[in-house]
Amino acid sequence: MKLLKLAALVLAALVLVPASSYAIIDAGVYGGYSLASLETEAYTKDMNGWEYGFFGHVTMGIPLLFTVGLGGFYQRADASIEFNGTDVDATRTSYGIDVMGTIELPVLPVNPFARAGIAINESYELDIAGAEKNEKKFGSYYFAIGLGYSFIPMTRLFAEYVYNYSKQENETTIQSNSIHVGAMLTI
Repeated sequence: MKLLKLAALVLAALVLVPASSYAIIDAGVYGGYSLASLETEAYTKDMNGWEYGFFGHVTMGIPLLFTVGLGGFYQRADASIEFNGTDVDATRTSYGIDVMGTIELPVLPVNPFARAGIAINESYELDIAGAEKNEKKFGSYYFAIGLGYSFIPMTRLFAEYVYNYSKQENETTIQSNSIHVGAMLTI
C-alpha cells in the first residue's frame, strides 16, 4: 500500500510540471563507505564496509530552476561482521526505484539534491558454512542528500550522505549511514 501511495505522489508531481519543462536522461556511478549495524533478537553486530552502485533517471523540470528524476538504482555493499572472534564476509545487493530532485540555480556554484528510493529486491548473504541467502522484496528504503559540482558541460561530480533501513526475515534489520562520491552524466 505504501508503494502505491509513493507511486501516486510521484505521478502527481510529474503531471503538475509545467508544459514548458524538458525531459533528459541522467546516469551516475558512485562508491563509498558504509557504517552499518545488523540487529537481530539475539545480538547487534557492526557491519561496516565498502559499497558501490549506479543509478539512472528520466528527468523533467523547469530550466535553470529544478529537475525531478524518476528511475532505478543498483547497489552492492561488501562488509565484514565479527562472529566469535572471526571476521565473516557479508554481501548486500539491492535494486529498485529511485527518485531524485535537484536545484539547478545558475547563481549557485553547486547543485544541492535529494534522493530517495525503495528496493524492489534486496539480498543479504554471509560467507559462512550453513548460512542461507536472505532475500526480501520491498523491505528496504533509503534517503540521501548531497551536492553536485559541474566541472565540464553535462558532467557533474557529487558527494552524498545516505541513510538506509532494511528489514530482513526473522526480525532482522540492517541500518546504515554511508558517504558516497561519484560522477553523473546528463544527456
